[in-house]
Amino acid sequence: MKLGKKIVCFGIALSFAGSALSQIPPTPAPDQLALLKSDNPKEAANKKLVFDMYRKFVNAGHTEEADKYFTEGYIQHNPNVVSGRDALVKYIKQTRPAIPIPPTVTFPVIAIMAEGDLVLIASVSYADDPMKPGEQYASTHFDLYRIENGRIAEHWDHVPKDPKAQHFNPNVGTIKKTKP
Repeated sequence: MKLGKKIVCFGIALSFAGSALSQIPPTPAPDQLALLKSDNPKEAANKKLVFDMYRKFVNAGHTEEADKYFTEGYIQHNPNVVSGRDALVKYIKQTRPAIPIPPTVTFPVIAIMAEGDLVLIASVSYADDPMKPGEQYASTHFDLYRIENGRIAEHWDHVPKDPKAQHFNPNVGTIKKTKP
């Protein structure tokens, strides 16, 4: 093969390799309240419970609301937080101040889905890009909740154990945008 054709073939291969590694960032839902709708009244109530818990408890740090949202024996599968409602209250008090309750969740929500007693919330998350120092990439974070008698009884997510999770982060609920 002639050198010119080799260069063209290499360029085409390189462009395909680059597109295989490119990311399409997740897109938040334009209307969080529309995500709460469901034909099933119990599933709609479960989605609203999780939505309100995020706004009041997680985003706004209103720990006095804990008994409205969590069972006393709440089971936590995040390795940074101990199980039990009282332990969760202690964690929230240590990691964020109480602020006014926002009308919607303060981070970009992609979807809220319910199936029986389970509610899944997917949100856009941003992390430092190890391949591009100084930039971030967008990904998706998933939280799954089990509802029992109108309260959250169990939680799963994919958060790794991290000592930074034990300290207040003023960026909780904020979006960091970088170049696409």
